[in-house]
Amino acid sequence: MKFFRLLTPLLSAIVAVLCFAPAAWAFCGFYVAKADTKLYNKASQVVIARDGDRTILTMANDFQGEVKDFAMVVPVPTVLQKEQVRVTQPKIIERLDAFSAPRLVEYFDSDPCLAINNSSQMMHYQRQQQRE
Repeated sequence: MKFFRLLTPLLSAIVAVLCFAPAAWAFCGFYVAKADTKLYNKASQVVIARDGDRTILTMANDFQGEVKDFAMVVPVPTVLQKEQVRVTQPKIIERLDAFSAPRLVEYFDSDPCLAINNSSQMMHYQRQQQRE
């Protein structure tokens, strides 16, 4: 009985944390610079593609500042070789961003009830014609 008294508040706390935790917005790494250097980055974009056990991570940021004072640290599960790190064209991320952007689409359909009413009126008219 004492076990259940301890277990109930613990389970309640876990449920509360899982249900009411706010969404987390995170970046896949962090920036490093000298102590007196100011780093500015308003937005970062990350594209992750996975094929089997291979993961490709494409990152873009709008870093502003002196490039020689800039470094970005991205934690990865294995040690990367120099040839595995590449600089790509910004067009790739721009195209993916445009492709995945929300779109407003408006469709105009005819009134489906109108077709039902017309067909029932037509059937009524045909019945009248058959009676005469």
